[in-house]
Amino acid sequence: MPPTIDFYFSIDSRYSYLAATQIPVLEREFGATVNWRPLGLSALLAARGATPFSTGLRVSGQYEHDYRDIDTRRWAEFYGVKITTPDWRQGDWDRINLAAVAAAVEGRCRAFVTALYDAVMVQGAVPKDDAALARIAGQAGLDGTRLVAGIDAPATAALHRATIEQARQAGVFGVPSFVTGGEMFWGNDRILLLKRRLCVH
Repeated sequence: MPPTIDFYFSIDSRYSYLAATQIPVLEREFGATVNWRPLGLSALLAARGATPFSTGLRVSGQYEHDYRDIDTRRWAEFYGVKITTPDWRQGDWDRINLAAVAAAVEGRCRAFVTALYDAVMVQGAVPKDDAALARIAGQAGLDGTRLVAGIDAPATAALHRATIEQARQAGVFGVPSFVTGGEMFWGNDRILLLKRRLCVH
């Protein structure tokens, strides 16, 4: 039976973007069905009560901004994709992530997120307001006005809460994370181990 994979990610994560570029490979090589599960990273960390992104000394060198710039650029070169470091100060990332959840409510998550990642992680064009989110939705074939209205809808909040709880139950503590067959694989670099698991099951 072809595998089913839950892909937990957030828009304000370059590693989530990199992992997303590899989903077509998982689908092609393993016939996998991938469920896109957008969430706000800050909301997930708050639910866990722990964050490695403190304002003081980082808990590990891997969280230093300069190193992450180098590391994500190396991964992009390895995958043969483009990446840029967006200006993180420009966007309301909680709202941007909820826009992805709103697209999931409509069953159009993948199309919207693909366009959103292209804007943010390739072009460096962080949407600064709802009008920008609506334009990106329109480029992805969605009704931009409807998408933006959905950001504040109860159904979006409910799905976001459910996704975070499902993620926690699956052992997810960060993004990107893949869950399949009761096993969790955290990090873009764990895709290699995910592939190995799919090969042997």
